[in-house]
Formats: sequence, structure tokens, C-alpha cells
Amino acid sequence: MTALWVPIAVLVVLMILDWTTGHSGATDWKQFLTIYVLWFGIPSYLAFATWATRVLSTLTERQILKRVWYAPLTFIPFYAAPWLIGGLVLVLLGNLGWFPMMVGWLAFLPYLLIAGYVVSGLTVALYRTVFS
Repeated sequence: MTALWVPIAVLVVLMILDWTTGHSGATDWKQFLTIYVLWFGIPSYLAFATWATRVLSTLTERQILKRVWYAPLTFIPFYAAPWLIGGLVLVLLGNLGWFPMMVGWLAFLPYLLIAGYVVSGLTVALYRTVFS
């Protein structure tokens, strides 16, 4: 469970440090929310981690190790939902400029999968090193 919650803690700490030191590329609150909420997927990961914690609490260690490899693929719907819902709402409200944002999450998908499998691999390696 620790490996599930550490990435979000690190991301939030880095986000706060970035914002407070003035190194953030975001110039206003709307841009800041777009970058961190959509691009980095902080609320999406919180929803995913909460759901995964609930699901994994009923499984054995062996089953959890198998599920770790599916985690990056399982995260995709959680990551895509804010992009699709937000873009759809804005398009329905008449702002057609947000239509590309509905599919913008696809551009981040390769990075999401690479980072996810790196973290999954490190998690399994660390578990096997420490507990086997």
C-alpha cells in the first residue's frame, strides 16, 4: 500500500515546492490548475489510489504482485475522465476551443505508461529484494 501512495505524496510535495519557490511556469490560477489537475493528474491518481487500496485490501500478496503489472493500464480511465468530462462540458457550454482538450490526454499516454511501468517494476523489485 505504501508503494501506491508514495507517488502522489512526492508529486504534491514537488508541486508545492515548485509553486512556492517561484519556478512554476504557471502564471495564474487557471493555468496552474490546468497543468497540475489535468496534465499531472493529481485528482485522478487520488481516485485511483483510493479505489486500488480498497480492491487490493482483499487480495493475497501473490495476487497483489500480479496486479501491480496491470496498474498502469488500470489507471488510464482515471486519467482520461477529467479530460473528457471537462472538455465535453466546456464544448457543450459553447467553447469549441476546448474540443482538442477532450483528446489531449492521448498525447500524455506514452509517458504515463512508461512512468507507470518503471514504478511498477521498481515496486516489484523492491518487494522481492526486501521480502523474499
